[in-house]
Amino acid sequence: MATMLRTVSSQYRNASLVFPHQSQKFHTGVSSSAEILKGTWFPPHQYHQNDHEEGLHMPSLLQLDESPPKKAKVVICGGGMVGTSLLYHMAMLGWGADTVMLEQGRIGGASSWRGSGFLGGVKIIRSEMNVLLSSQKLAQQLAEAGHDTGWKQCGGLHLARTRDRLTHFRKMKSIAETRGTECYILTPEEVSKKCELLNTSDLVGAFWVPKDGVCDPYKFTYSLLKLALEKGSRAVEECQVSRFLVHDQRVVAVETNRGTIECDYVVNTGGLWARKIGQMSEPYVKVPVHPAEHYFLYTHPLDGIDLMMPAIRDPDANIYMREFNGGFLCGGFEKWAKPSFEHGDLPGQLHEREQLEDWDHFHVLLKEMLHRAPAMKNAVLGHLCNTSCAFSPDHRWIVGMAPELANYFVTAGLRSGGSTAAGGIGKMIADWIVNGTPPLDACDLDILRFLPAHNNRRFLLDRVREVPGLHYSIAYPFADFTTGRCLRMSPIFPRLKAAGAVFGQVMGYERPSYFLQKETVDLEDFNAHSDSENSAPFHIATTNTWTKPAWFYNAADEYAACRERVAILDYSSFTKFDVWSKGNDVVQALQYLCSNDVDIPVGGIIHTGMQNVYGGYENDCSLARIAPNHYMMIAPSIQQTRCGTWLKRNLPADGSVVMSDVTSMYTAICIMGPLARNVLSELTDLDLSTKAFPFFSFKEIDVGLASGIRAMNITHTGELGWVLYIPNEYALHVYNNLVSVGKKYNMLHAGYYAMRSLRIEKFYAFWGQDLDSTTTPLECGRVFRVKLNKGIDFIGRKALEQQKEEGVKRLYVQLQLQDHNPEVDPWAWGGEPIYRDGVHVGVTTTTGYGYTLNNLVCLGFVRNYDKAGNMDYVTPEYVMDGLYEVDIAGVRYSAIVTLRSPSLPTKFPEPQDNRYLATQT
Repeated sequence: MATMLRTVSSQYRNASLVFPHQSQKFHTGVSSSAEILKGTWFPPHQYHQNDHEEGLHMPSLLQLDESPPKKAKVVICGGGMVGTSLLYHMAMLGWGADTVMLEQGRIGGASSWRGSGFLGGVKIIRSEMNVLLSSQKLAQQLAEAGHDTGWKQCGGLHLARTRDRLTHFRKMKSIAETRGTECYILTPEEVSKKCELLNTSDLVGAFWVPKDGVCDPYKFTYSLLKLALEKGSRAVEECQVSRFLVHDQRVVAVETNRGTIECDYVVNTGGLWARKIGQMSEPYVKVPVHPAEHYFLYTHPLDGIDLMMPAIRDPDANIYMREFNGGFLCGGFEKWAKPSFEHGDLPGQLHEREQLEDWDHFHVLLKEMLHRAPAMKNAVLGHLCNTSCAFSPDHRWIVGMAPELANYFVTAGLRSGGSTAAGGIGKMIADWIVNGTPPLDACDLDILRFLPAHNNRRFLLDRVREVPGLHYSIAYPFADFTTGRCLRMSPIFPRLKAAGAVFGQVMGYERPSYFLQKETVDLEDFNAHSDSENSAPFHIATTNTWTKPAWFYNAADEYAACRERVAILDYSSFTKFDVWSKGNDVVQALQYLCSNDVDIPVGGIIHTGMQNVYGGYENDCSLARIAPNHYMMIAPSIQQTRCGTWLKRNLPADGSVVMSDVTSMYTAICIMGPLARNVLSELTDLDLSTKAFPFFSFKEIDVGLASGIRAMNITHTGELGWVLYIPNEYALHVYNNLVSVGKKYNMLHAGYYAMRSLRIEKFYAFWGQDLDSTTTPLECGRVFRVKLNKGIDFIGRKALEQQKEEGVKRLYVQLQLQDHNPEVDPWAWGGEPIYRDGVHVGVTTTTGYGYTLNNLVCLGFVRNYDKAGNMDYVTPEYVMDGLYEVDIAGVRYSAIVTLRSPSLPTKFPEPQDNRYLATQT
């Protein structure tokens, strides 16, 4: 390949780089830019010995099928590393002859060998860590069995330049050790001993995982494919999918340029093309990914480099590096990325996704590489690869069954980490298909966490600029995005913004996290200055600390208003469904879906779970009976897609029961606090006394001049008040009136952080944070909400009956820290290990500051592990008979445990009959 002239930023002025076929070093000058010669590309294939040199691909070495079969149980669309891993795991489960993998180009192309090959297993989120460990274990086991995966246990070295980064590492170490991973915190001097090539002058420490390692992604992929084919699996190259044939919400066949394949399951492993593949069915499957440029830099062999050099991550510089065939393989995730194929015109073949090298864009990363490993200045560069990789809107992998079609699975958004996650994800999907249920709960990764709005191409284009740069960001609590904002807004959003709201985003909704000013909004000022609300700044909530957050006192004031006066909160993001029928069918259907007895009087509200066959929570919701044959369901914001999918798949197929997602039709305003009744009474003629309008009841009321407002006497925090579900056209009118009347009662706006503290202090569990599809009501103190004898069978009943008879193996607890100083000590933010009598028994799920208890409060589950590490049965007596500690970044703090909601003092006691209890003993 001919050399080409490129310009490079003056940031390279101190670099001394050597390029192929150049007899002298190239020293950059002192001008703003300099010309450097781009070296001839030596593909990584050439660096390998005999098994895959230039031009030699997998089909040259393995016998592939010329055409696809007429029938198959499983069709895998995409022949990259994830598709190959899935093909292998299906074969190991005995489905080899019934599984076919289709690749539009050539299997084992650039996507297979281009990547870091890092195999490491430390993540705070358990599902992610399980996937990583599974991938690592697979590469290691295959290598031990004599298959070449390029595996070497060189250790993983994570560098820290800041104290906050080191605190993050200490949190990772605390949770990793409880899961059996050996790891250490190192000093800069110890880092130098692990890798002499590194410049440690600006480091404060490091995180060392000795059993981590690396693989050769190409060899790993080749070995998986070879083993799968030996088990009878099929793979077809240059086979383009054109359409999925759908019947009764299931894919029944896949049309390709080489024929049609009848099938039982389809798995979209299309990587860069996953979103496009999703559009080949009717209804089309929404796979929200967008490609962005990602850079890999290879060098030629370098004298002095250790072949067992650790896999190095320098997250504060957004770079990584490792030894590769005697040289360096380096890459990074620049702070702001460049989207690829911005107009949606994806390339047809894998090799066509190559982008032109952009040295000016790469120079920020290159500068950091030269700083961290000065020996690179004498390296002979091989090639700067600019490859497009697909990213999801929230930077996490996308795994699971698509909501649109019941037999369509998706794995996408793996960024550039195919080798890191492919082995584990392939195993997860294979187990899911063969056994009918996922092997672990992974709601953080599930495709059901997205809405159709997230699949908007322009939204994805905007968001993908930011996402890659978050790969190595410190995982501060409540992290959020600056792109793709103001997507979903309630009608009162401008007023909230003008009132000083600082917003967080949940399911695309802008939800106030807290407010900057204490005063309520001045409506007269709005009338006089109509542009004031539009010109108000838009604030995004951040918590860039592990200690006491800057918003602490804002949330404290809002909390006090909720408990002692009155506050107004925006609940519009809550998931809302109307479910109804002509006759009594809706009651019977919901009795089958719900573990509680939903046959309550009209006007009643009941809290219930929707369990799966194992008794775990698929949905946690409140049901208000609007009419004899009509219910309104309220569920957590993050469950909008998941809840709708569960209803669609489990309601009667004959259409006798109708469901409608009305989330966007209603603005939900909560009036919370002991003076809420005073405020609302001035705007409605309805009797709001406890006797006339008791807790956990519903009435349709008028507010001001507006009618048809669904008022529910429930706040989801245990405080007094109402949530008003207001048709959107009336929202501003109702809001204005509430705020106007609320002035005389010193009403404040309150946000999510205050609400969160209220519910944690009251010991209320939320789905997606404390509850998931593996958690049962008996484990979280909600057995009183399960009616095993309600006269009708329901999903999960048998599992719950069995668990009730046998006992539970974990119990939900509340822990109040005792010797923790919230002014100076790092806070618990969730995911911290819990110890009982010095033995690890669980982790915290959600945590927060209890402003009434004046302490940090942690929620989580306590288990009882026997000497072999297996879970034994847990009783309340076992839980209460122990001394507890919570590990926060390596320091253990003593804690007091409880199994029931605390009785908090209040200035305004109310009758306790029919009051909401989070737990009951």
